[in-house]
Amino acid sequence: MLRKIIISFLKWILLIIILFFFLFPVYWLVTTAFKHSQDWFSWPPVLIPRSLTLENFTGQARGFEGSLSSSIENIVPYLKNSLIIALFTSLFCTIISASAAYSIARFKTGGRRLASWIVSIRMLPPISTVLPIYILFRNLKLLDTWWAVILMHLVFTIPFSTWVLISFFNGIPKELDEAAYIDGASIWKTFLYLILPLSAPGIAAMATLAFIMSWGEFLIALILTSSPRSQTLPIFLGRYITGFRIAWGPLAAAGLVTMIPVIVFSFTMQRYLLKGLTFGAVKY
Repeated sequence: MLRKIIISFLKWILLIIILFFFLFPVYWLVTTAFKHSQDWFSWPPVLIPRSLTLENFTGQARGFEGSLSSSIENIVPYLKNSLIIALFTSLFCTIISASAAYSIARFKTGGRRLASWIVSIRMLPPISTVLPIYILFRNLKLLDTWWAVILMHLVFTIPFSTWVLISFFNGIPKELDEAAYIDGASIWKTFLYLILPLSAPGIAAMATLAFIMSWGEFLIALILTSSPRSQTLPIFLGRYITGFRIAWGPLAAAGLVTMIPVIVFSFTMQRYLLKGLTFGAVKY
């Protein structure tokens, strides 16, 4: 009995340590977003703020020396750009990846080499392709547009999603397809009305991961965009970091705003996400 109590106590201690390790950065981000500027650099750090302020969000402060901005009052265009780019990247990635994965899984299109080549693209460092793409997009007049970022994000989200969905489709018995063909269904009808509903968890998981990857991407957006009409939130966050100081309050406020859409999107897809991520792993 005593041994069970000790083991249970140790488990709770371990759980509290793990929760503290992962949740403390979130707590620190949230509290910093509402701290006064004099608390940003105080030592010892202010763990529990004595008073809270909305100045980091609304811009009512006098400003912060050394930073380009003292609030997030101009964040809306960047938030809109990130939402549009991430949603379209997720949508196009899901459509293209599901079609490609179904073709490879069922009809062995391109053989094993095609599947291996697809996943090898994901391993390429983005910087190795961005500079040639920059010249191409400049000639096509796509620089500083949403489509430039969306197309480049698709280059890196589609291979990973396709690779995972291949294993997902392989987990669905082929006899279901054959039964549909016998009943007169075409390949596309079988895919749309039979396979897609059965693979909804995997597709939802890939759509969520594509959204998150596109949402947090920085390097491609930095190189291909140059104005608020197409720049994304990760670019916006950089304005609070200067060679003089870091405006921790507005930076935390902007980080908090950046987190919210991802959290909402992930919770919306939560019931599919866990099953989709654990089904089939990455075997081919």
